[in-house]
Amino acid sequence: LKATAQHLSAFSHAGGPLPSSTPGTRLGARAVMAGKRANAGAKSAGRQDNAASKSAGKKDNPASKSAAPSSGGGSSSLAAPVGIGSLVVLAAGALLVIFWSSSLLPDEGPASHGAAPPSSVVKGFEPFSAGRGLLEHFSREHNESLLWGTFRPGVLFGVKSRTTPEAVVAGLMWSSVAATGDRVDTTKLRHTCEESDTNQGLKFGFSEHDGSSYGKQPISDPGNKLSLQTYFLKRSPHSWAMRVSGNTSGKKKKVLYFYLGIDQEFVGAMASSGKLRLSIEQSAGAGAAVAMRGSTPSLGDFRLWLVPGEGVLPAASGLQVVTWAAPKGTPIVGIKDALIKGLRATSDGQHATLLQEASTEADAAASPVLVAQIVVQGDFEVDFVFEGSSAVAALKAEGAMAEMSGVRLSEQLDTASTTFRKRFEDTFGLKGKGADQIEFAQAAMSALLGGLGFFYGSSKVKESGSDDLQKTPPSPLFTAVPSRSFFPRGFLWDEGFHQLLVGRWDPGLSRDVIAHWFGLMRDDGWIPREQILGGEAVSKVPDWAVPQHPTHANPPTFLLAIEALVERARAQNGSGPVDAGTAAWLAALLPSVEKWFLWFMESQKGSEPGSFRWHGRDPNDGKLNAMTLSSGLDDYPRASAVSDKERHVDLHSWVAFGAAVMARISEHAGAPKSKVEEYRSMHEELVTSLDRMHWDQDRKRYCDFGFHSNEGKYAPHVVVKCGTPDGSNSVEHALSVDHYQQMQRGATKKPPCPKDFPKFLFPLGDGQGGLLMKEKFVPKAKEERDQFVDHTGYVSLFPLLLRLLPPESPRLADVLELLGDPSRGIWSDYGLRSLAKGDKMYLRDNAPGDAPYWRGPIWINCNFLAVNALRHYAAVSGPSQARAAELLQKLSDNLVSNMFENYKRTGYFWEQYNPSDGVGQRTHPFNGWSSLVVLIMS
Repeated sequence: LKATAQHLSAFSHAGGPLPSSTPGTRLGARAVMAGKRANAGAKSAGRQDNAASKSAGKKDNPASKSAAPSSGGGSSSLAAPVGIGSLVVLAAGALLVIFWSSSLLPDEGPASHGAAPPSSVVKGFEPFSAGRGLLEHFSREHNESLLWGTFRPGVLFGVKSRTTPEAVVAGLMWSSVAATGDRVDTTKLRHTCEESDTNQGLKFGFSEHDGSSYGKQPISDPGNKLSLQTYFLKRSPHSWAMRVSGNTSGKKKKVLYFYLGIDQEFVGAMASSGKLRLSIEQSAGAGAAVAMRGSTPSLGDFRLWLVPGEGVLPAASGLQVVTWAAPKGTPIVGIKDALIKGLRATSDGQHATLLQEASTEADAAASPVLVAQIVVQGDFEVDFVFEGSSAVAALKAEGAMAEMSGVRLSEQLDTASTTFRKRFEDTFGLKGKGADQIEFAQAAMSALLGGLGFFYGSSKVKESGSDDLQKTPPSPLFTAVPSRSFFPRGFLWDEGFHQLLVGRWDPGLSRDVIAHWFGLMRDDGWIPREQILGGEAVSKVPDWAVPQHPTHANPPTFLLAIEALVERARAQNGSGPVDAGTAAWLAALLPSVEKWFLWFMESQKGSEPGSFRWHGRDPNDGKLNAMTLSSGLDDYPRASAVSDKERHVDLHSWVAFGAAVMARISEHAGAPKSKVEEYRSMHEELVTSLDRMHWDQDRKRYCDFGFHSNEGKYAPHVVVKCGTPDGSNSVEHALSVDHYQQMQRGATKKPPCPKDFPKFLFPLGDGQGGLLMKEKFVPKAKEERDQFVDHTGYVSLFPLLLRLLPPESPRLADVLELLGDPSRGIWSDYGLRSLAKGDKMYLRDNAPGDAPYWRGPIWINCNFLAVNALRHYAAVSGPSQARAAELLQKLSDNLVSNMFENYKRTGYFWEQYNPSDGVGQRTHPFNGWSSLVVLIMS
């Protein structure tokens, strides 16, 4: 195994052990942002980046001037050390131009995209050229099909161009009008997706969305007593329409603020060059359309018409649409604050005066964002029609508006809805499920696709042993997001799960996302776990959570998505080799995936040859059990003591699974046979060593191994503050009650503080006049030793979840019983618990105010892996086939039934589900991997 890894490393990895450091917490950010509520488990909080991206356009945007490095170099280096094999892969690299890209992106055109030029590469972060080159191989037709979309997941309704460095964005805000009729309630002005609003009853989420050209979203806002329907429809790559319709609950007036702007965060001197322009054409009279014009280097000239329909009221000036130009320099992320400031505030601090007069042409010409105020009452409808330069030249203004507004738009929306529903049935085959469950499944997938976002910006990187932060070159990212309200940005291990569903619906769309992620990879194979790119993304993350650490890994879930795409291509090709286009895509992708996988394997290796441990556990993190954040399972209990001798069974399983997928990718990509065999041998060796390193014969289950005590007690401790001698830094530290009392009496000389923070400062209070207490595990004397870790939950199941066990293996029957026997505590009527009900750490808090995250609650991603594995074992001959089929039916029914009931009751999909009663909890809406319920149903 070691020799295999070293051989592969010779041409795919810089080699050498990587230092470890403590990862940033995805749990901790939620605690900070949510004010220590039970939601303490965030994925390291954050914002989402809507700064446009020319870079991404290479794959998404039509023409590209600044091309990313070509993948040819990557393909060449792929086979360099295997002699004549290099000729094979070089040929494949050349052929992929024919097979994959029917039309390479030209040097001119309306859109731009791609990687930063070499001169802008930040010291210490050299992008992997083959990864950047992946963005070059999508056809012009593909890129143009994704030039525009609802790619702003962090706002309630918005549209964005996939262009960089400047992007054109549109968005919507709304609020209530006071009874006086001339004031807007600024405290109820909706714009971004906020969990605080959903907690007050706001409901949003696409019920239909195809990922690129059509979307329908119902919004219920009880705080404003307003019901909305938002629509997006593309007629062509450069022509689209938005519709906002709704009802204001009787005679109550509401106000809509629509805006169109140019995101200039990364344009530099271009902002003052005159190349970015906006203007307004305002007409008087009822029903008169207002046009917003603009021009950018990426898009050329464009025009957007605002077409008032029924229920639109005129302002005092007689204008149905009153326009306002935001001040020069207003960022897109600050448009709501700028608007509130631009409206004249009233003395009550809650309201501001409605706009009455339109901004001047001069104001509009200097503005980066134009806003249109529309007052509505009763049933209302407003259309927004966008035409790019080529479309404007082909149509007169009146023709464009007539084609994409009013009755004609209604007809096209009906057709798009019918097409979507037919395609959904053709893809997933749910006709027998009933109308309500079909709508539920459509909403699950649509909310995920409606959460696709296009981001552009730089990551902040903190190298091990350095206090300095470095910025990566500005880069594009096209990705789905876990939650539009709480996690509106990209997460590495989440995205692999997302792409299982996206790839089933639209393989080309999924390939696009995967290419963008590998375009962010560093030359040594590291991809930042969390992508916080651009101002909108950064605005929702605390400063301490922004830096990314080059030693932090995450499970390689993209291999799940790539495996699924390969199997889908094989199925469509008669279960034989993949088609030529897929083979070319895999040949281009292979150097990047290989670099990433080998970095992952090397960076997480254990002290014993052939073993693996998640690096980055911090024994001083103040938690009940030191976090294992790199695993993605955060606070799932591991060994009681952190040590280099730890071996983690889920990690070992990921590496074994990854080796098998790498063999498949290499084979279908036309790589040398020796490479394919090396990966197969690696997989077989890892599966064999899995039993030796992780099977506990006494307990009949797979376990972690480490310096650990399976016996002990959980005792309350007093939380005290300890500092450095010079007072420059301090930490919280837990003292046993006996030690604290003895210290208070002067009856002990035992130091109360750790050696790095030896100065005792004070005990912390609980805010109610008492001491802050915290539970801590106290091992039984002489029981802490190198041994198997006795915790039962998802980790125990990973060899099954990743389908590593042979059908005839006696271990398979044992693991199936562990999964399916209710008395063992993982099984529930609502899905599989993350930690068994009888486990000593089941539902125990991590720390005061830090509720358990992966210690009992039901998570849909791991339940999907279980369903997928049970399908596999139910379909292959073996002694456990019947039991697998039985559990498959029961688990699928439990999951779907519970999620469906929660959706009917709340209108949301949830981050996790309560292990006792199945009630959805924590973040909502959470349409990341919870949308995998569609694949469970299919």
